[in-house]
Amino acid sequence: MRSIRLAACAVAAGALAAPLVMSGTASATGGTGSAYGLAATGLVAIPATPAVAATADRSLLHLPANPLIDVKVLHVTAKPAYARASVTDLSVAKAALRAHLVTATCTAGTATSHLVNATLAGRRLAADAAPNSALTIPVQGLGTASVTLNKQVRNADGTLTVTAIEAVLPLGPGHTQTLSVSSATCAGIRKEPPGQAPKPEPVPSDLPVTG
Repeated sequence: MRSIRLAACAVAAGALAAPLVMSGTASATGGTGSAYGLAATGLVAIPATPAVAATADRSLLHLPANPLIDVKVLHVTAKPAYARASVTDLSVAKAALRAHLVTATCTAGTATSHLVNATLAGRRLAADAAPNSALTIPVQGLGTASVTLNKQVRNADGTLTVTAIEAVLPLGPGHTQTLSVSSATCAGIRKEPPGQAPKPEPVPSDLPVTG
């Protein structure tokens, strides 16, 4: 009987002295998203409008009054690792740029854009263009427009920015209008390596032995 109890006490002491290892689970943290509906420089200057960052949602029914660019509804939303921008009924009459809907979406470091019934100088623009699709289109009587569809840029901080339409539009000899429509920025999901629980230190103790 005494030998059996001694063996049991030895097993218990060994279990206390053994390191305790836990298989940690991956944790994920998302970076801040941001978005804006439209920005312009040139004959008409418009700062990023409307613009949001962090966790926010905004809508705007009309752009500030101007002689060149008309938009019916702009909507932007942002939250960690996600951003989206949409513009409805875009029209730049003098350059013959029109679109029923322009959207850009960025989710966890990946991005897409989508156009509905978009045309420039009578030429239909691809609804789901490949990233950074660049093209030049002559605009009768004005010059040549330079357009990038689904423009995607990886920023220095690791975030990704997608702009559905980025265009330099001719307005006549020596005059251009730059336009960025539906832009969204987001970060990817950062996965941290599994953690390991600290090794417990054995606590000296006297184990009673009975006969």
